[in-house]
Amino acid sequence: MRLGIKPVVFLIRLLIVFAFTYLLWTPLAPAYTQVLGTLTAWFLHLTEFSRDPHWHQVTEMWVKGTAIFYRHRLVAMPPQGIPAEWVQANLVLLIPLMLATPARSYRQRFGRLALALGIALVLQVLDITVTVKAFYASQIGGYSDFVRRLYQFCDSFAQSMDTQLFPFAIWAGIHFNQLLGRDQTSALAPAPAAVGGKGPRRKHKAKGSGKAA
Repeated sequence: MRLGIKPVVFLIRLLIVFAFTYLLWTPLAPAYTQVLGTLTAWFLHLTEFSRDPHWHQVTEMWVKGTAIFYRHRLVAMPPQGIPAEWVQANLVLLIPLMLATPARSYRQRFGRLALALGIALVLQVLDITVTVKAFYASQIGGYSDFVRRLYQFCDSFAQSMDTQLFPFAIWAGIHFNQLLGRDQTSALAPAPAAVGGKGPRRKHKAKGSGKAA
C-alpha cells in the first residue's frame, strides 16, 4: 500500500487543521515563549564561557508575554526585545503540514510531528542566539570584521527564511520518500489459493485395450 498524497484531499485537510492551529496557538504562545526563552538563555550561556569571571555568561534574558528581552550585563545599553511571534510563527504552518499528511497510524503521524517540532525548536533557539550575537557584534567592540559580517548574514537569512522556508523544508525532509511515492508497506500479498483446494490437474495417458493372443 502506497501512502500517496492526493492534492485536493491534502489541501482541504491542511486548511482545516491550519484554522484550528491558528485559533489554539494564541493562548498557547506565551507558555511556548517561556520554554523558548529558557532554552535560548541556557544555550547562550554555553557560548559565553570565559576565564575572566566578569565576561562569563554576560547575557541576561527574560520573557514578558510573547516577547523575549535581553541585555549585556557589562555594557550600558537599554534592553533589546525580540518579538517571539515572528520566531515561532513557523509552527502555525508546520503543525498543519505534518497532521494533514497521510500516515499508516496515529502513532506514526504524531511521532513525525514530535520530530518536526524538535527540529523547529532547535532552529528557533539558533535563530534567537544569532540575533543576539549580531546585535553585540554591531554595538560592542572586540569583534572582527569577518565575524561581524557572518553574524549579520546569518541573522538576515534566518529572519527571511524561518517563517516560510523552514516549515516546508522540515516537512519535505521527513516525508521525502512518501512525496516521491517510495513509501510502501513491507507486507506482501499472499499468493492466490487454488480453487476448491485441489492441486493442478494432471493429464493421464489413456490405456489402450489390447486383445489377448
